Amino acid sequence: MLTRYVKIRDAIKMVAAIEDLLPRPSTHRQIVQLVNKLEDLDSIRVKLQSEDCTLGEVRRLFDTVMAKYPATSHHHGASARIVHLPVFEDAVVKLLSDCEIIQEEEESVACFALPAPPPNEAPRNVDFATKTLRQAKRPRHGAENKYIDLLRLIPPTSNRCDRLFFQCKLVLNPLRASLLPANFEMLMFLRANRGLWDFTSLFRISDSGCQGEE
Repeated sequence: MLTRYVKIRDAIKMVAAIEDLLPRPSTHRQIVQLVNKLEDLDSIRVKLQSEDCTLGEVRRLFDTVMAKYPATSHHHGASARIVHLPVFEDAVVKLLSDCEIIQEEEESVACFALPAPPPNEAPRNVDFATKTLRQAKRPRHGAENKYIDLLRLIPPTSNRCDRLFFQCKLVLNPLRASLLPANFEMLMFLRANRGLWDFTSLFRISDSGCQGEE
């Protein structure tokens, strides 16, 4: 409503019947400032709804919001009550941002660690000076190669779950009240993974079933 008012204010000033009802110039400036702030926050809301948004990007957005609006720190901070595993979240954010993590954070993401590569055998007859220089050139921190890329797929919000539950509510209408739980589960599984199959998949399954009967 405020956005619409800002857009049509110049036009409604021409209407004499409501001219006295318009906000004063000082109030109008406050409304414009409020609309600009709401547009910034709305852009963040839209970004959070995207499927490709990572946990590191969400933390970066929240940090920017807290820097601009300190009153939101209680709800958007890394140690807010809504964060169930602050250490794990900090570790994932740092790894996605190519930052070094502390020992406690490293332990929280230990299950995502890749197996250590086999050590390269040093060539024979290498003098001490050459060996020392080679060791100095090795990277001390290889966090980007140490953990699997599954960390980027961790959903930062519950939007996918909310959409899934909403779809379940739409599918399980009174006309499908007698649907078996197993069939309902299979139906929702196929619906949620719609991008992984198409009509050719059904043809392959049908052909394999016919060949099995023969």
